[in-house]
Amino acid sequence: MSETAAAPIPAPRPGRGRTSAMPEGTYQAESAPVTAARTLVVPFHGEDGRRWEYDFSTLPSHALHAELAAAFAVRTGPVGGLRTKVSADASFQILRRFLLFLESLKQPPRSISELTSRQLERFRLHRTESASLATARADLMGLITVLRHVNPPDLLGQELREYLQQPGHSRHQKRSGLPGYSDREFRDIMTAARSDVAAIRDRMRRIDRLLETFRSTPEALTPDERASAAVLDEIDRTGTIPQVRNRIGLQDSAARFALAQEVFLIEPDLVPLLVLGIGLTGRNAETIKELPTEHRVVEDRAVALTLIKRRRSKGNSRDTVHWEIGTTESRQLHTPGGYYLLLHHLTRRGRRLSGGQRIWSIWAGAAGRRGADWEAKAAANGHIDPFGARLNRSLHLNRWSRRHGLTDDSGQPLALNLNRLKTTVEVRTTKAVGGHLPSASRTNTLDVSFAHYLQGDPRIREWADQVITSAIDDAENAARAFRPQILDAAGEQALAAAPDATSQQYGAEPAVLKNAVAGQLDTLASSCLNIDHSPFTKNGPCDVSFLTCLRCPNALIAERHLPALLAVVDALQEALETTSVDSWIEKHGRTWLMLTRLILPKFTDAQRDKAAQSKPVFLGLDLLDGPKEPR
Repeated sequence: MSETAAAPIPAPRPGRGRTSAMPEGTYQAESAPVTAARTLVVPFHGEDGRRWEYDFSTLPSHALHAELAAAFAVRTGPVGGLRTKVSADASFQILRRFLLFLESLKQPPRSISELTSRQLERFRLHRTESASLATARADLMGLITVLRHVNPPDLLGQELREYLQQPGHSRHQKRSGLPGYSDREFRDIMTAARSDVAAIRDRMRRIDRLLETFRSTPEALTPDERASAAVLDEIDRTGTIPQVRNRIGLQDSAARFALAQEVFLIEPDLVPLLVLGIGLTGRNAETIKELPTEHRVVEDRAVALTLIKRRRSKGNSRDTVHWEIGTTESRQLHTPGGYYLLLHHLTRRGRRLSGGQRIWSIWAGAAGRRGADWEAKAAANGHIDPFGARLNRSLHLNRWSRRHGLTDDSGQPLALNLNRLKTTVEVRTTKAVGGHLPSASRTNTLDVSFAHYLQGDPRIREWADQVITSAIDDAENAARAFRPQILDAAGEQALAAAPDATSQQYGAEPAVLKNAVAGQLDTLASSCLNIDHSPFTKNGPCDVSFLTCLRCPNALIAERHLPALLAVVDALQEALETTSVDSWIEKHGRTWLMLTRLILPKFTDAQRDKAAQSKPVFLGLDLLDGPKEPR
């Protein structure tokens, strides 16, 4: 009898009253980094509502794609630091440039484990051939930040992992902002913008009246007016701009745009509207470009709306403001609330067709090169949010400035910069409230206002110096009773001639003082005459910050310490640019006072100049501020 295999028993089919078959175990969704490593595509949905897909398979150096795509997915994910499309685009372009650079090497890495710090540094030097030093450093820091998210970290070599964790990669990257415009330059800019916006408003009001009359009492119009209104009515209802032909039958795009601007805003209208918005609100250009349509009018005196502020912190990405409208129509172009409501009215027709989420809408034409706004224009007959796909739309600012004949204080054509315009408003506001920064900082924190908008303006520096000097005076009063011990050339000669008398003057044994002169008792920026008995530590060796040495009676400062001391001054100055003034004064004020008023003036200009030539490249406060190891 032949044996036959038993037929498999079919699984019971689901039906009414029967439970469907379920897979064993719990469902675990694949994480975004894992998906990115597998597909090499990173989907992005930013805090600003913009979506995109970043395809790593289109980049060179294929051996590194999976790990970089996964790290990029973390950086652009819900908890990552890149939460707007602009920042995500910038990071992706840095990776593209880096991979192009690696492919140009004679021996490119065959896997991410072969990547070295030397290759990263060579990339930075390569970038300086076509970009500024600051841009090259920014690219390096952007690359390092992505590589720090490679998971697991041991996919990278030990040498590279140590390099990525080193401080100081972004040193000197910070740049001061551009100074603002003078009062005369600002007045001319605002006059030109207000003039253009008034013309746009009058143009739209004329069409509103014409269409209203055509739709209610067409017999009140002349035959020519009715014919013109009929065309404009069709454009308003459908959003379609008919083709216009010239005398020989060719399409006339200029005449078509002229017809479109009878009903809708067009691209040349953007510059004066943006300039007026920044000048009236004091907000930066990106915030004005992302003005929302939702708002609330409060007692006909103010408009309340929520702005997008482009910060890393999600909690600070929204800001609700109340902008004054003005009691009369004549103030419409002089108040932020009046400006907003006018802009809302001017763009209402276009928004109905473009479907944008923000306040802006223009007719950009139905043609153009494929890429920029192509899909949006095709979907809405040319009606788009001009800043929907990207905020850095080319605006031809200087072309507008030249058309109005704007000049700077030296008589040269004025270069229009929206960041400088924002700075000007910050400066004017600060001066208007008497230099009181908490009252002036309406659009940013005190630190951001000073670091990015005010400190680069010569008209505000004198006031800022007074604020810092006043705070330093408080620290000086607290430190007045103490004088650091400085061993200059005359002191060394006295020690050699009369060691006992000189040692008594410095409160140390002759042998100890000689060891200090020989450099055997050096800390990072001074010598310690008695590290086992610190005035800051009860019973035991000193374990306080190296910065505390500069105000310690056990410290001895000689000329050989000057290079390190000058580096400390630089580090303190950089700390002031990245922390609040109050916090900096509390933490570093006395140290800065000791250095700049009590220590460095004891040495000659020649000694300080010589020391500056051998100043350490990096002497970070994190190193100086750490506790010393007891011994």
